[in-house]
Amino acid sequence: MIGTVLDKYEVLQKVGEGGMATVYLGRHATLGRDVAIKVLHPHLSSSQRNRKRFAREARAIEHLRHENILEIFDYSGTDSSDCFIVTEFVEGETLAHLISRVGRLPSEVAAAIGASLAGALAYAHSAGILHRDLKPDNVMIRRDGTVKLMDFGIARFLDESQVTMTGALVGSPAYMSPEQAREGDLDARSDLFSLGTLLYHAITGSLPFPGSNPSLILKNIIEGNRPTVAELSPQMSAALADVIERCMQSDREGRFSRASDVQAALQACLDEVGFSTAPPEWAIARFLSDPDDYRRRLEAWLGPVLLARGKEDLAKGDHLAALRLFNRLLTLDEDNAEVLALIQGLHENEEPRRRSPLALAGLALVVAAVAAVAMGWFLGRPEAIQPEPIAEVPVPATVAVAEDPTPVPLIPVPVPAVPMAAPEAPATRSPPSLLPPKVRERLAATPPPSDPAEVQIRTTQPYVADILEGGARLGDVRQAGWISVPAGEHLFVLRGPGIHDYELRLAVAPGERRKIVVEDLRPRPVEVAIDPAFPATCDVLVNGVAAGSLGALGYEASLPDPQASNIIVLDCGDDGVFRRTFDGMASPYLVFTRSGSP
Repeated sequence: MIGTVLDKYEVLQKVGEGGMATVYLGRHATLGRDVAIKVLHPHLSSSQRNRKRFAREARAIEHLRHENILEIFDYSGTDSSDCFIVTEFVEGETLAHLISRVGRLPSEVAAAIGASLAGALAYAHSAGILHRDLKPDNVMIRRDGTVKLMDFGIARFLDESQVTMTGALVGSPAYMSPEQAREGDLDARSDLFSLGTLLYHAITGSLPFPGSNPSLILKNIIEGNRPTVAELSPQMSAALADVIERCMQSDREGRFSRASDVQAALQACLDEVGFSTAPPEWAIARFLSDPDDYRRRLEAWLGPVLLARGKEDLAKGDHLAALRLFNRLLTLDEDNAEVLALIQGLHENEEPRRRSPLALAGLALVVAAVAAVAMGWFLGRPEAIQPEPIAEVPVPATVAVAEDPTPVPLIPVPVPAVPMAAPEAPATRSPPSLLPPKVRERLAATPPPSDPAEVQIRTTQPYVADILEGGARLGDVRQAGWISVPAGEHLFVLRGPGIHDYELRLAVAPGERRKIVVEDLRPRPVEVAIDPAFPATCDVLVNGVAAGSLGALGYEASLPDPQASNIIVLDCGDDGVFRRTFDGMASPYLVFTRSGSP
């Protein structure tokens, strides 16, 4: 379609493709404005049902006008020979690409992106529309840092009758809510579960629900089989972890009820440390351009801020809030002497003492109330600490903290009567620890030293793959050297450009040397882009099997086994027959050029 004109839009180049449509960069013939043109695949547009579904996307978003929702400009209608939607063109990258490029996002960056998405969902939900396919691929980050929620292709009006295809799940399995996986009735909280899953992925770099196929993933979603977000990312903001965990409750009654509540909670995560992306030095656009520098500056800035906030909470008597902040600070600076002294002093001052049964009952209620706060009842704080400009930082020496002008009402909790003849056993028990993991580690007795173990991981398969643990690179399977690791359980990930991620769980004893040979790495399909100089009428044969014409394939071919000898033939009639052999490919992307003789 490149070079053609659809209605009043000139098609300039292809920029993407999905399961339903191909997306092109286009230009309005008279206004000269760049637009995105989403054209339904020809084999789908022949179906009236698909045309109606495509029309629903246009209807769903044509009246939505929000800064964080992709705007629709035009629609072809169901009777046009080419079924297409025209939207604003966003120059940037998808959130999926960003996560793939930079790895885990810092808590503050993820919270800012999540707050924009929650605001977009709140607006769509107020218009009676569910998105139902919220995932990183459907989120664009414009070069200036603006977040755009797009692809309402399976959006559904909240008050509309059932429109899904009978017996078919609509949406992306990895991000579905349990009720969507069960094909149950959906409401706004289903989108909030998907938002929580998206943030989980952004913060940890991993999907929460494991599975080698969609059925297993859906089973784990329904059963809630996943690690907590803090287990995979202990350095993250505890407040953000609370938001994500509440969004991802299996029972939707335990989730936030409205997207606006999620937006407020995410903003509270930023307010907790006085962070804002408004200053140029902390803008999302700055993170996109240089993520490593952004992380270094953010960690340096967070240190004194977390310390000041923790001291403020200690002064208020909110020890749990202080410990949560100190826990995060210790993940950034584990030898911070001032924090360790504060924690040790707090620990010594709060050694359990013998109490009467009535006092113990009161303590239990206080602990329960604190735990409830920690599990998701969020109190907003005024922004009191602003990031310093780059020219004036490295690290601020002191941080001013404003008093919270809003008094927090106290809710009386009835204390049940306790018989005075209660047994003495409770007086000898210590209350359950509320200390965060990093703090508990610092207070625990130093374990006896043990010899490290050594592991060698290699493969006889012809693939390049790094050996990772916790996101850190330890080596690769081709060099296959010995890797020194602590005794205990480990989860290694083998990751390479031509393979699917491979997880290897090992438990090693002190001083043990273990050799592992992995033989079942699975190759990723190789995508071959065919030179657009070839006529669209050329027929494509892959390994002797007809795949269709170039016009129908969109100048792309997929080779499932990159290490086999793959032969692509283009039969272009009078222009000749072109043959290329692709063998032992290390790259997941190749180009079939026209150079050379037929």
